[in-house]
Amino acid sequence: MMQKLIQHVLYPLDCVRSGDRGILQYRKALEASQYLTGPQLEELSFSRMQSMLTYAYEQIDFYRRRFDEHGVHPGDIQEPADLVALPVLEKQDIQNHRDELISREYSVADLVLDRTGGSTGKPIEYYYTKDRSHSRKAATWRHNGFIDWQIGDKTAVLWGAARDLPKTRLKQKLRNYLIDRTLFFNTAGFQPDEIDHFNQQLKQYRPQAILAYANSLGLFARYLREQGIQAYSPRVIVTSAEMLSNETRQLIEEVFAAPVYNRYGSREFSVIASECCQRDGLHVMQEGLYMEILKQGKPAALGEVGELIITDLLNFGMPLIRYRIGDAGAWAAGECDCGRGLKRLKAVAGRTTDFLVGQDGRLCSGAVLTVAMVAQRPSLGQIQLEQNERGRIICRVAPPGGTICNEDQTFLTEQVLQYLGPGTSIEWDIVSQIDHEPSGKYRFSKSTLTDLF
Repeated sequence: MMQKLIQHVLYPLDCVRSGDRGILQYRKALEASQYLTGPQLEELSFSRMQSMLTYAYEQIDFYRRRFDEHGVHPGDIQEPADLVALPVLEKQDIQNHRDELISREYSVADLVLDRTGGSTGKPIEYYYTKDRSHSRKAATWRHNGFIDWQIGDKTAVLWGAARDLPKTRLKQKLRNYLIDRTLFFNTAGFQPDEIDHFNQQLKQYRPQAILAYANSLGLFARYLREQGIQAYSPRVIVTSAEMLSNETRQLIEEVFAAPVYNRYGSREFSVIASECCQRDGLHVMQEGLYMEILKQGKPAALGEVGELIITDLLNFGMPLIRYRIGDAGAWAAGECDCGRGLKRLKAVAGRTTDFLVGQDGRLCSGAVLTVAMVAQRPSLGQIQLEQNERGRIICRVAPPGGTICNEDQTFLTEQVLQYLGPGTSIEWDIVSQIDHEPSGKYRFSKSTLTDLF
């Protein structure tokens, strides 16, 4: 009864009150469009891609210059195969030309600023419109609905990004109590015995859904199993932010006795793709994102792993067009039995992070430190944290100028000690570049430790 009241009364009223009516409008549209046929969605998505290309060429000097340099005009893009003629947008392009990527139709004051450390460890800042904020939230709720996770359901979140921590003001607390109904567990740095305490909170709060970093919840499950502690069992579990391995999925499902659904998202685009109840690939947010999978610069075949190139079709404030996100994936073949026409990813590769262990035993995910360190300190360049011994971290830095300043070194030291605790020692390794793994992926953190407890 309470869930229905929130979904159909309190949440809509709050959207109207706060000027976010667009969330409701987008959600209604997305709930309908997901059941268009595959060809219809392909046509819709590509048509929006063409419109975005034309808009960017007319309103954004960066794109006009880039397209002209490559001898291509938006009018030349008549079918998906033509897209390979357009340049790819790199993270470095955003770092170096952020302000040039903003549309002349928008003032920075009217845009939402966000940032990410990214899976490459290179920080970027970007903007999106208030309207895009609405469509992002609507898309998240639409994707939640794939597994019957509805507005108003009690939710537990195991997350580590500081910017996502619940607000402590009375107004936000009241909203959480009446509408969001979220129990938050900060995985940025925690002691193993805190897992048992949070598990008890879960049993008391009884959330219908759990949203978590994949590796954090995997660690949570492993600890409960090794300690012989009975886990709380929600209705559904969604993992994101990190790559979900088959082994981690199986472990979580066995311990929590609930199905796990994988989700792929990013700061730049919010939700990108999610599993539905069939768990036969991840449905792409096709109405708002145009995704390409390339192999050696050309479209990959079905089932063939390639690099993901993504265009935001709804952010006209600072369009990200053919953006190399730094992850790899493959298209799934055939149609999903759920009846949705949205394209599906067969798999997503990358985003593998290792947990780091402090001298006192506290644990921290590398995904958390990506945001805490890199995104807040662009002057650092690339960073990699390596651990081969408990309580000892090798901090590998490739600063843009070849040397790291005292302020940056002090900042890194403070962050390591904050998240991994006093007594953690740091060894510095200043390098010209940080090598990628044989797979081609960059790992922000890597550890050889096998005994985390």
